[in-house]
Amino acid sequence: MKLFQNLLLPIALVSLCSCASNPFSSYKNTSDATLHKIYSGQLPVAMEAESTSDPLYNMEYGSLLRMDQNYSQSNYYFSLAQQSVDVWANSWMSTTGGELSNTALSMLVNDNATEYQPRGYERSFLSTYHALNHLDLNNWENARVEIKRMYQIEQATENYNQALYNQEAQEFQKMKQDNQQNYLSTQILKKYNFTDINTPQVLALKNSYQNAFSHYLAGFVFEALNEPSLSRPGYVKAGQLNPNNTLIQQSIDNVDSNIRSKKGTTDLLIVEELGHAPQIKSEEIHVPINLNFSASQNNQQSCINMIDVFYPRLIMDRLNTMPYSFSLDNTNYNPLLMVDVNLMVARSIRDQTPHIIARNVAAAVRNIASSQAACTAGNNGGSLGTILSLGTSLGGMLLDRADERTWTLLPSKIYINRVNNLAYGMHKITVTINGVSHTQSITLNQPYQIVTFRVIGSQIIFNLQKGS
Repeated sequence: MKLFQNLLLPIALVSLCSCASNPFSSYKNTSDATLHKIYSGQLPVAMEAESTSDPLYNMEYGSLLRMDQNYSQSNYYFSLAQQSVDVWANSWMSTTGGELSNTALSMLVNDNATEYQPRGYERSFLSTYHALNHLDLNNWENARVEIKRMYQIEQATENYNQALYNQEAQEFQKMKQDNQQNYLSTQILKKYNFTDINTPQVLALKNSYQNAFSHYLAGFVFEALNEPSLSRPGYVKAGQLNPNNTLIQQSIDNVDSNIRSKKGTTDLLIVEELGHAPQIKSEEIHVPINLNFSASQNNQQSCINMIDVFYPRLIMDRLNTMPYSFSLDNTNYNPLLMVDVNLMVARSIRDQTPHIIARNVAAAVRNIASSQAACTAGNNGGSLGTILSLGTSLGGMLLDRADERTWTLLPSKIYINRVNNLAYGMHKITVTINGVSHTQSITLNQPYQIVTFRVIGSQIIFNLQKGS
């Protein structure tokens, strides 16, 4: 009976994998298909419209609609995603003692078995792109609301991260006191590939959830609304997050000096978005172990000499790696890097390393127990043990996978530039990609305006404010 109890969970979950609602499918395969359609110019059909509560789907589809300049529908899907984020944020807004996510199922199976919880940087970008849509609809007050929401979500994220850090420290101490778990975690760490997430650039980030672009946009929105007391902190925070961008300090100086565009002219913010954010692929490595002591109570040799470890590997956008200069009315401008999303994704995964290690330890303990039970049955004679051993091996292969879910349709990098005192009227912005020039006409008729263009694959997508 004990043998079947040990094997019941893997067999049941293998059956679950055969269902249509498969929680263990590869999200990278899904995003590959979406990106292929975007690269092929099939933007409107790159994703199928669905009614779902999944925040990741709503963020991805909202991004696709934004590329297609369908700002209202994009905000509809962003709002759906925001609902789950707001529920989470409200429990952490003013406390570090909120309820941590229930990871019991993910520890037993994998993270894909639980509802997707957007990463810290994704929560901030969700409010940011919601605000950008409002700006493109010429609704500055609604953009202001989203900026204020971003500040609240960042505070909630800070509180949550502190609580999570404290919990992980306690769990680490418990793991160290368990001989088997301590041994497994040590062996896993020896083989774990930290290449993507331990670079000096990643370690230099202050955190994984705040970015300079979002805070610079906050400064720009409040400046346009003539609220310098709120504009300046946005620019200052952007400068703290990206001290190498000279435009930020210039913007602070302009607010301090109350310098605004002359009457009949526009202060134009030009935003260049490059490529797509990294995909995540579940990588498998084999770790040799010696667990003879696990079978000592039965006076037999352990059947286990190898465990499989799964970790997330970043797949960077290799098509769009360098920014594209542009001209405005035949005057050339170089974009200034504001945020490298690649680094933020890497830092986020680095911060998740304790959970990833604990997840692998839990899977190893589960698989060792199941495989040892099956092996013991085989050693005692009969074909049942062989069949069960194959079943548990297959179950482990299906159940164990690093979480590949991530907001891929975010850009990989965001650059900005700013041109002051442009006369109201028609202007032309030109971007050259692979030797082909793309020109877009824009109409300036407000003191502050924004134009965004996205280079993805070999195409360029302009996001213009309605009426410009």
